[in-house]
Amino acid sequence: MPDTILIVEDHEVVRRSLRDWLGAVFPHFDLLEAASGEEAVTVASERPLRAVVMDIGLPQMNGIEATRRIKAAAPATEVVILTIHEDAAYRADATAAGASAYVPKLKMRAELVPTLEAILRTRQKQTCAVA
Repeated sequence: MPDTILIVEDHEVVRRSLRDWLGAVFPHFDLLEAASGEEAVTVASERPLRAVVMDIGLPQMNGIEATRRIKAAAPATEVVILTIHEDAAYRADATAAGASAYVPKLKMRAELVPTLEAILRTRQKQTCAVA
């Protein structure tokens, strides 16, 4: 089964745009989508995920709580927060919830792909070292 990246974003146009972009950059990964924190937690409980790209501003369960639950259930899953919020309090909350990285949407074009590449590369090295 190929490694999987889950994109969690409540705005369908943004979510699909991210899927198209990341699919072109990471063609060997399965890309899944979730429109809510609850859906993300369900997907993470049903299938191993290599990484999650998580928005904070989601309906009902926000991205920080969803991150906390995903990390509790699957600690090896890497979560990258992708959000409009740039202030330190959100970043601190995301880190406390277990997020591996925090990328403001205003910097997404420059930072998201290198951040994901670094996380996936680090994880690959750890997997190879264990094998």
